[in-house]
Amino acid sequence: MLGAPGMPLAVVRLALVMAVNAGYMFVLTLHFKNALHYSALRTGLTFVPTALAYGAVGLWWRRLPRRLHPFLVPGGFVVVSAALAGIGLAFKDGGAGGGVRLFVAYGAIGAGLGFAHSPNLAAALGSVRTEHAADASGLVVTVNQVGLLLGTSLFGTLFPNRLAEAGVGAPSRALWGSMLALAGAAAVGGSAGMTRRRT
Repeated sequence: MLGAPGMPLAVVRLALVMAVNAGYMFVLTLHFKNALHYSALRTGLTFVPTALAYGAVGLWWRRLPRRLHPFLVPGGFVVVSAALAGIGLAFKDGGAGGGVRLFVAYGAIGAGLGFAHSPNLAAALGSVRTEHAADASGLVVTVNQVGLLLGTSLFGTLFPNRLAEAGVGAPSRALWGSMLALAGAAAVGGSAGMTRRRT
């Protein structure tokens, strides 16, 4: 399956989408619960804009003009990178996490992840022969799971390490560093997404 045209690039992009998604939710959850003392309900509801935007993009991206489809994946990663940096900046000086702009940023992350994931997944599965569809499906599901695992473990380790080193203003400084790292990972996905698939 890894020899199919475009599949290696698709695998890298899928892993990055899932890693950024898992890292974003895990790190922010830790910050909300431990630093801002959100309840479990408030923490969960904070991610509703992300989930709604992600689902909406997954359902509707095919309705966009086909000439735009090659730009959806890299564009999605760019949106995610910018939104993550914006969220980190909002919390950098000890912000409490409210406000319309932050919820717009949470929604932008969901939309960006949706654009980075759904068209990429469709392209990956569309690049293999019909008789290999089951194997390709198993590969992309495995890559998704590995990406989630890597995102949780890598960024979930970075955040408490930064927390221990940050000193005064530790929670907001640790979150800022973690959001920058996540934004960097999304930027890598954006640059990978700009590579043209070989035919």
